[in-house]
Amino acid sequence: MSLAAAGAGGAGLGGGGLSTAAMAHNAGGVPGGLAAQHQQHHQGIPGGGGGPGMSAPGTTMFAGAADLLDKNQSFLSGKNVRAVAKMPLVAVDLYGDSCGVAYFPPSKDEGAGGNGKGAKMDDEMVAMMRAMAKVKKGVLARSVGDYGETNVTLKKDDATSYKAVKRYLNKGEGHGAVLEDALVVSETKGDNIVIPRPHLFMGVRRTSDLNDATKSKFASILPDEDENAENGNFSAINETNTTSPVSITTIAMDGSSQPKGDDYDRVAFQMKLNSKKKLMTILPEEALALVIAQCKKKVKEEHAIAENGFEEIKEEDDDDEEAYMDYPPAFAIPGWAATDSTIEALIDAAGGSGCGPTLHQRSVAACVGALLPPPTEGNASNAKPAPPPASDLTKLLTETMQIKDAEAAKEAAKEAGLNRTDPVEPDPFVPLVVLAGATEEGVELTAVQITKPQGADAELHCPFGNISVISSVCHALGGEGSTKSVFESALDELREQIGVAVPESEEPTAIVTYGSVEKQAELSSMLKTVLTKYGKDGQGNDDWDGWDQDIPLVSTGEDCVPLGTAVLGASVHGRVRVIISVKGTDGKMRPKAKAGLTVQDVATCAVAVSFNYFGGLETNDNKQDRWTEPKVIFDFDRRVPAGPYQIDFTAAECAAHIKHCGTANGNCMEDESALIEMTNSLKGSKAIPQREAAALQLRFRVYQRTARGGQWIQIGDEMRPLSMQHSQKDEGEDGESHFVAIESAVLEISLNTVGLLTTGLITNGETIVQATKSARNSKLLRYGTIIFSILFIGGFLVKSYVEERIFERDTQRVLAYYKHAAANSFHDGDERQARYLVWKYKGKKEALWRRLEVKYNVPVKHAWEWDDEEDAAKENEEDEAEDLDNGDEGSEKSEQADEL
Repeated sequence: MSLAAAGAGGAGLGGGGLSTAAMAHNAGGVPGGLAAQHQQHHQGIPGGGGGPGMSAPGTTMFAGAADLLDKNQSFLSGKNVRAVAKMPLVAVDLYGDSCGVAYFPPSKDEGAGGNGKGAKMDDEMVAMMRAMAKVKKGVLARSVGDYGETNVTLKKDDATSYKAVKRYLNKGEGHGAVLEDALVVSETKGDNIVIPRPHLFMGVRRTSDLNDATKSKFASILPDEDENAENGNFSAINETNTTSPVSITTIAMDGSSQPKGDDYDRVAFQMKLNSKKKLMTILPEEALALVIAQCKKKVKEEHAIAENGFEEIKEEDDDDEEAYMDYPPAFAIPGWAATDSTIEALIDAAGGSGCGPTLHQRSVAACVGALLPPPTEGNASNAKPAPPPASDLTKLLTETMQIKDAEAAKEAAKEAGLNRTDPVEPDPFVPLVVLAGATEEGVELTAVQITKPQGADAELHCPFGNISVISSVCHALGGEGSTKSVFESALDELREQIGVAVPESEEPTAIVTYGSVEKQAELSSMLKTVLTKYGKDGQGNDDWDGWDQDIPLVSTGEDCVPLGTAVLGASVHGRVRVIISVKGTDGKMRPKAKAGLTVQDVATCAVAVSFNYFGGLETNDNKQDRWTEPKVIFDFDRRVPAGPYQIDFTAAECAAHIKHCGTANGNCMEDESALIEMTNSLKGSKAIPQREAAALQLRFRVYQRTARGGQWIQIGDEMRPLSMQHSQKDEGEDGESHFVAIESAVLEISLNTVGLLTTGLITNGETIVQATKSARNSKLLRYGTIIFSILFIGGFLVKSYVEERIFERDTQRVLAYYKHAAANSFHDGDERQARYLVWKYKGKKEALWRRLEVKYNVPVKHAWEWDDEEDAAKENEEDEAEDLDNGDEGSEKSEQADEL
């Protein structure tokens, strides 16, 4: 499966992108799958050259088609789409009862007005001429009939047939020879080998994974249930089986002599094509590839007739014999078959070296086909063409929308008149349509909302520009329960889901049936019965949702699904589009191409995951299940594509689960807070042995199911997210010695519109010991960096603070000096001059002090020293004043003494 292998485009079945055919018929295929699960896988992103849309009115029809690609189709790119722009697109309804086939013709240049001359006209004239050209061409999608029951019938006991088939199986080429010499399309007399509906067996790993419908329908060719299969012992291919011309077996695609019960196993057909030769083994994908090749060949012939009439077509060279194999295919997939393994096998069966297939939900294709106008021939006259008649569903929806919008506008005007306010424009009415389809193998019920009406002059093939899927309920038939009981329960479930998803919606505007005429008649009968019951149950119920027998039932043609698939594929390839006007940077309006139809799909399957922390053991000593209950990560009716959904794995958390389950019964720790606390306690170096053992024991599974309440089907092998193969360690006797434990990993899971899973495992590859050392070193480095940063930045702060204080101190010193040495001069009190001198003599202050002393002959002192001198002088003056007084008194006394 794609989540276990990193093949081309995300869907290869083996390492290096080997196809299933190459791996099945060439022993010793390159190992891949989960053995290389640590290689991160990314889906191809659609892109390609070209500018965004059309640059001028006279561009070609395919200009800018890369920008019109549906990003949901992950197997397409702008380069591949451009490479097949001149080829018809082949649409196949594989799961229909008659395998309808249709095609959409290749792109053609259309200049302004469709004449290819690119005449320069104003935008309105160009748009008008383009619209007329579209209407003139009419509906381009064409049905070419059906293949039949999708059985592969080969000539038996024919030497040419045997040789062609053998070459095809061994080399994977020679489709034309098989179609010409071996394949029987029409009913002919003779002894033939019939491989029944191989698409129902595609990608199945074991017969127990087949749905009930397939098991019951083909019970005669299915092998008996192997009692040893549960223990991993599978029987090899029985070369002596001659009881039936065709039987079912299981083969190993990794070169092993017998299946091992892993993801390399495939269910295949055994056939005795020549009674004198050995049994031949053919994969369902290889058988289906012949059906697809025949459909492409038929489209090639029909398209040649449509282009050239019934003129004689010249014979082609050998090099061009299988040119039709590169035609781009489109497939409609019912919800009950939308599983990862089936889609992966279908992509491999599509073949071709060019563009990959486009995959669409079958119910959506039926909706598009029901809206598509009836086929009309192109109008070659110059008269203004009349738009083609609308389909029954389009007429019903258009009339209903007009009536509902008029009623809403009238009600809004009435309410505005009562409130004496301006009327508020009501929201447009959104019709709800239920699509009901049934085949021999399954039932499909889908609810959609259809919006954005488009005129025939905008896009003839898409009367409405948006289809939003609300809910889809699909069930495979077979087993317990009849078609009627399954259909009634599915309709009840769909009605409930509609009430939850869009409670404001009214009853369905219409219920559309699709499929064969017999199946549609059966569906109509069951619908009338169920709707009548709903109407009776709703009488007198205020919460009744309006479902009753008055809901219109609209039937469709048997080619509804293939035609709708062709239009969807053409929209993805940029062949069905609308031209809108956008304002450029210069303010001018320019035409730009836009996809003619936008579809919002929902998931028709659910995806879940399960964990095992005990080395994959199924039960413990007390017979308790060691696998956790499947946890749903993508549920039904979720918008798709979805993801990536990330799952984090850590060895410490696994060790916490094991430690908890060692003291308590169970398979995991449920208390999240206790789990976090125990996980943190096991992250140190002392718990390295526990973490290593827990990482090596971790197992992981992915499950998928297509029916609500149905059986979970395991997708791929068990994964080991925290175990990594070591290139320098030999594999031991137990097969585990070559694995080393890693500390952490992140798994990303994505789901596309038809059930294909894509995963990528992201890890740095560090072992637990390395991770512990790295964490310790990282911790020391982190704290060292913090301390260094503090010291480094703090040092600068301290240095800046000190320098600022010294600067202010010296400035005051200069000011004080001038005040005392050059009082009343220009420099006295000039702070700006003082600061300039201090800045100028930064780092050589002694030279400044010396120059000042030489100039003014006054020693330079600090500011506080001048203050101290002034204080001392004042004190001396006071002392001198006191001494003078004392001296006078003494003189007087001395004079008195003298006198005496």
